[in-house]
Amino acid sequence: MERSKRAATSRSERMAMLEFLRIPENFALLTGQATKGKPMKGGQKLTRSHGLARLVEYVNAVVPAVRPWTTKDAKSSLPNSPTAMKDRKLL
Repeated sequence: MERSKRAATSRSERMAMLEFLRIPENFALLTGQATKGKPMKGGQKLTRSHGLARLVEYVNAVVPAVRPWTTKDAKSSLPNSPTAMKDRKLL
């Protein structure tokens, strides 16, 4: 089985990620703040994986790309913590 390597995240993809993260609800989903102090309700999507899926949908809708973005691409493009995001100057 041959593995295809992902190209570097383009500037337009990074800008789309930034636009997505500037929305407080989306930022909370990806940093784990969406569930702090709230009881879970049935059908609620508050996990990081759901946030990554929403990010993928957004980037694919906004950026005209040759290759579609996947959840794996989003996961590898985003750091794991808000502090790391600030260090990478994503925020």
